[in-house]
Amino acid sequence: MRSKLKMILEAEYNHREYLNWKRKNVSFRGMGEVGKENGGSAILGAGLYTAALSNKKMAREYGAVYFVVNAVPKKPLVFNNLNEWEIWTWQKLYSVDGKPDKRAFFENNTIEDAIQKMGYDGVIIKGREMVVYNTEGLDIRYYKDEEQVQGYYELYVLGD
Repeated sequence: MRSKLKMILEAEYNHREYLNWKRKNVSFRGMGEVGKENGGSAILGAGLYTAALSNKKMAREYGAVYFVVNAVPKKPLVFNNLNEWEIWTWQKLYSVDGKPDKRAFFENNTIEDAIQKMGYDGVIIKGREMVVYNTEGLDIRYYKDEEQVQGYYELYVLGD
């Protein structure tokens, strides 16, 4: 028979594994109406926007907050803040023949297509928001509370 201490230690270890998985796979999304776009400005390009787990306040601005599983980009461009994103877009993305030209870029491109051609599937602004461009084939799930997220983890990740 297992000791109570060993069971507590195993539970704590499993909880740490859960938190590690959650950090890599779960984000927040605020929605006025489930299944409808929020109508934001899409500064990072068109795609599924979610807020970092540390930024529930941002998600609340758009409506009821849901946990979103599997909407974190797997191969993202990562920036520390929006200012870094803006500088990068002008220097790397909007540059046509070595000169920044936003109008010329948008004549034949979209942000999401250009970034996907570079081999990335989305953009993350640390601690703020993220976007995943192509959600086809992703098993994206919305949950109202963390208990439901833990149930998903136990059922689909651990396979219990």
